[in-house]
Amino acid sequence: ETGFQITTESEEKYQSKTIIYAAGKTPRKLNVPGEAEFSNKGVTYCAICDGPVFSGQNVAVIGGGNSALEAALDMAKIAKHVHLVAQSQLKGDSILIKKLPDTKNITIYTEHKIEMIEGEKLVNTIQIMDLKNKESKQLQVNGVLIEIGLIPNTELIKDLVNLNERNEIIINCSCETSLPGIYAAGDVTNVPEKQIVVAAGEGAKAALQAHRYLQRLAT
Repeated sequence: ETGFQITTESEEKYQSKTIIYAAGKTPRKLNVPGEAEFSNKGVTYCAICDGPVFSGQNVAVIGGGNSALEAALDMAKIAKHVHLVAQSQLKGDSILIKKLPDTKNITIYTEHKIEMIEGEKLVNTIQIMDLKNKESKQLQVNGVLIEIGLIPNTELIKDLVNLNERNEIIINCSCETSLPGIYAAGDVTNVPEKQIVVAAGEGAKAALQAHRYLQRLAT
């Protein structure tokens, strides 16, 4: 009645009057051979974070939504060549789709899926398949930027606070959720721009607001 109880995997119980929930998001995986093996060895899930590593090299961007289109256009400015691979037709904003044909170092493969990621110590090729004629081809790339979405880690808290249509925790500018005493911060929330610097700032805000909440309870 006076707060919350958290039970850990080892069955330890902790009680508190406030919670700051900052469980982040999990990148959607392709689940293809080589993906796990070459994670952080050419395979990345954040073009903004890791894109500069592949400056002057060939890369593949996987996905057909806004995140993938923005990644392809951003990488085209610094990479030697960008292969954009999407399982369906492109689904992003029309203004982004219109920019792609005008970017000479982007090749678009719609209705293709990635079958395998290969390399030695680092990624050097991927294999993709045309979903219409079932023909496969290899692409020489040094980086595979997977931009097919993120899954908020809200399973633990979904029955306590309000979520949006993307299953992100809805917060206000003070990091307050729909349930008094529970604050949320970072990628797990509806705050735009999923970047470490943004999450860190939101975490600081949440801590300050939780402190004020405890002060009010004490008076």
